Amino acid sequence: MTTDKAAAQWTLEALAQAGVKTIVFSPGSRNAPLIIAAEALGVFEMMVLGDERSAAFHALGRSLVTNAPLAVCCTSGSALANYYPAILEAYYAHVPLIVLSADRPQDRINKGEGQTCVQRDFYEPHVAASVQLDQETSYTEARETLQYAIQAMHFEMRPIHINVAFDEPLYEQGPAQAPMHLEYSMDAFVKHGLPESIESPDFSQAGSVAVVAGQLLPKESAMVRSLLDEGVSWTIFADPMSGLLDHPNTAPMEALLEVKPDAVLSIGGQWINKKPKQYLRSLGIQKHVHVDTFQCWDVLDANVEHIRFSPNLLQRWKSATNFIQVPQNKRPEVKLPWSDAAAFRGIVDHLDDTSVLHLGNSSVARYFNYFPKRLALYGNRGVAGIDGSLSTAVGAALADPMRKHTVVLGDQSFLYDHNALYAQELPQNLTICVLNNGIGGIFDWLPGTATTGAEARKIFANAQQVDLESLVRAFNVAYVCVENEQELATALATVNGMSLIEFKTEQSMNLRALKIIQEHGKA
Repeated sequence: MTTDKAAAQWTLEALAQAGVKTIVFSPGSRNAPLIIAAEALGVFEMMVLGDERSAAFHALGRSLVTNAPLAVCCTSGSALANYYPAILEAYYAHVPLIVLSADRPQDRINKGEGQTCVQRDFYEPHVAASVQLDQETSYTEARETLQYAIQAMHFEMRPIHINVAFDEPLYEQGPAQAPMHLEYSMDAFVKHGLPESIESPDFSQAGSVAVVAGQLLPKESAMVRSLLDEGVSWTIFADPMSGLLDHPNTAPMEALLEVKPDAVLSIGGQWINKKPKQYLRSLGIQKHVHVDTFQCWDVLDANVEHIRFSPNLLQRWKSATNFIQVPQNKRPEVKLPWSDAAAFRGIVDHLDDTSVLHLGNSSVARYFNYFPKRLALYGNRGVAGIDGSLSTAVGAALADPMRKHTVVLGDQSFLYDHNALYAQELPQNLTICVLNNGIGGIFDWLPGTATTGAEARKIFANAQQVDLESLVRAFNVAYVCVENEQELATALATVNGMSLIEFKTEQSMNLRALKIIQEHGKA
């Protein structure tokens, strides 16, 4: 027995054929046919998270570590709006999420029905495909629609939206309809629309070429690291989220400010530091080639040429003589006062190379520029601000139970996303590290905020005095407070299971420490 809504049955069967193994549901009534169909099929891990915004980031984290598509499923109305931040992140970071939203029939939209809004094409233009199924949809039409959407997801590795309208009654069950069978190639090159061979772009006319690495997934970072270990004749100017900055054949992205390339060869995703982007644009560079299977950004306004291939393609220029090389990356140790920077350095130093590190946004991600280490590294750098970092880490850790996961967040990021702890199951292999200076400290890194008035600075700071211990204990999460480096070492060595470590710091010391590490270039 399954739902009597054939469209729900066919949709869930299509998801199984697309490689979906986990669906994160948020409770509702309108999506009951989808829940019933998933249970009847019996092939999915079915999770439930009450907060849709957190649920979508949770699914994103699972997809990142499993390299598989994840589905989220919600009821009608404002529920699907709460998915939007994670859908934006997934779109720009090329993560295959599938949104299943339940809807009322078209003739009941904008007629005063409860929990109802216009849901068709809700996420446009931030999905690879947006499709609609209704109770009256035929098998043939459903097959064509679902096949189109899933092929679009695989081709772009971006989220898709499947909106399914149901009329009441919603809980009726009956015999299964004829099963859904999709037809599309599972060959990776065909499925993802990738070229089987490519011609190498010609850099022979460029006097000098800068190789730049943006954010990389751990498997991509490992590819590039292997090439660097073999030996190359040039330097990679690396974003901290590339996971490469600890390698001696790399230089921080800001080192680009000291060179004048005629061309740029880039890999990976976005760059955190905006100054190198602005500087390279000012040079009027005419040749920019970007190598990545899916992502491509015309960062330099140079009509970028996108080569859809893995970073392994860099092998072809291993001995290029016109690629820029700068002195090897060295990081002398410096003495720091107790601060966010000192705490961050201590956390990273404690992790071994089998660990997984998740970084929040704002100052946390930037600290890794000064204290890099060889780790499996993740962070939401598509378009996300402070939202969703903890939920992403929780989802990733649950899907990857054999490795130790650590997430480092600022107090603002943690408080904004603390509903990630509102879950029936929390990962016992995750340590949450919160750098708590009581304000949004990143704005003190920006010179412009010092010239603003008192009211403006109050808004930028968003000061808070939340009792983090009471908050996390309400979710049955263990808590430790750290206020100096001695306590840091003890806490990191003794925490076990799902735990939160609060690192209390003063912003005046944070700014002093930041000045020290910036004056030393890197620490």
